[in-house]
Amino acid sequence: MKKFKFFVFAILPMLLLASCIFDSDGDALVTWLDDQGFPSNYLVQTVEISDLELSSYEVGFDSTPRINYYQGVVGAVNGMQHDWVLDIGFRDKSFFAQYSADSSEEYRSAFLALYPDSGFYDKARFKLDSLPLKETLELTFSWIIETGEGSAFVDSLGNIQDSLWVAGLRESFKKATSADTTYKVKISSLDSALKIDLPHAFYEDLAKVTEAARVQLRISAPEAQRLYRFYGPGADVVPFLRVKRYTQTTVSDGDTTTRDIYKNIWAFRSAIISSYKDECSDCIVLHGGVLESLLVEIPSERIMSALNEFYGDEFPYTEGDSNDVRQAVVLAQLKMGRSSSTEGSELGFPVQVVAATFVDSNGVDMESSETYKLNREYIKKYGHPNLVFMEGDTLGLQLTQGMRSFINHAGKGAKMRVVLRMGYSMLAPYDTLYYDHITDDGDSVYIFMDYQTYSRYDFTDYISQPMNLKLWLATKRGDDE
Repeated sequence: MKKFKFFVFAILPMLLLASCIFDSDGDALVTWLDDQGFPSNYLVQTVEISDLELSSYEVGFDSTPRINYYQGVVGAVNGMQHDWVLDIGFRDKSFFAQYSADSSEEYRSAFLALYPDSGFYDKARFKLDSLPLKETLELTFSWIIETGEGSAFVDSLGNIQDSLWVAGLRESFKKATSADTTYKVKISSLDSALKIDLPHAFYEDLAKVTEAARVQLRISAPEAQRLYRFYGPGADVVPFLRVKRYTQTTVSDGDTTTRDIYKNIWAFRSAIISSYKDECSDCIVLHGGVLESLLVEIPSERIMSALNEFYGDEFPYTEGDSNDVRQAVVLAQLKMGRSSSTEGSELGFPVQVVAATFVDSNGVDMESSETYKLNREYIKKYGHPNLVFMEGDTLGLQLTQGMRSFINHAGKGAKMRVVLRMGYSMLAPYDTLYYDHITDDGDSVYIFMDYQTYSRYDFTDYISQPMNLKLWLATKRGDDE
């Protein structure tokens, strides 16, 4: 999220002038054109296409687990289940030689220590899922234990690329050992770890370790109606296993004294496995926080026909190299219906719908995130148009880069395709600045939440309804040339 904020900050000068183009006239527009590199005598004209129906739409879900070094999530919410996998490597020949040889199996135990993400649970900023939390969870633990010898074995674990690790996780855990347990969650303070006792079968499997091992541990809470967020291996406080066995040490004056022997084993990597549990198989739904996208195609012929009618020229342009440079798209916005319901917003805030389009790069279509230009006057009154889970019946999505590339290359058969994804929660939907700032009154304004939002938005009732596409075109033609 920090990288995202830096990017937005870097393009701020353009955003401050972008409102001018929505009005398409006046001295402010001339200034904006000059700032964007267009001659000031260019005209900005608008073409509007109403009653537009999409050529196609399809939701795609990538089930590949996702590496996350800083935060893990466990639970089920909004039609998705999220499990957390910890990757742990260790070597301690002396300890595990004793652990394996101990005949007092009933004294062996192990627990998992997890630290709640204190930044997320800060009540000052987030109104839902704040402390205290107190409930009973049905947990499932699955584990894979691989044994080895020497430092070379442990070092080799760090050489396994993250991408290779996550690619095989789902298949690996099909043969994992698993056991259920009940755990009473009580989080009233963020100063200490949650200590979750692991099933007996787990620490019995640890008895097979003689020197070095790798433990891959998966934590699931399929019946939980919320997500629990914990610090990951890249944070300041790291999740770890604490393994214990009792051993008799001394006998004095007939009294037996025992002391506890512990082994702390820290996770060095983690991943989130998300599984699709949504019961509406025919719905056009987007889930946030996961690798899911909605691909839509806007009918090319409607766009070409509208341009032909507006300019009186033939579209698409097919002469020579078929690159159409007769006008420049400086803004394109698609408007569609939107629900005003907050159902599906995990944390109760509006959530971005992020758009990406395809631009031509040396003859190859490359997906590119769209730059968002701010219509300040609109935002003050209605809020940002690219949000769901808020008041209002219209969702506005800017498609400028993709529309520019599409028109320039339509003669080569280019399609106007748009990829939609769920973004971050927006904490200040009516603020016209796009970065955290302090007001003139000294109040701090946070624009985006710094955490993934595991929300669910249903496009089903709106995706097939007529939409509106508006193009702002900077053009110099005919006698003006």
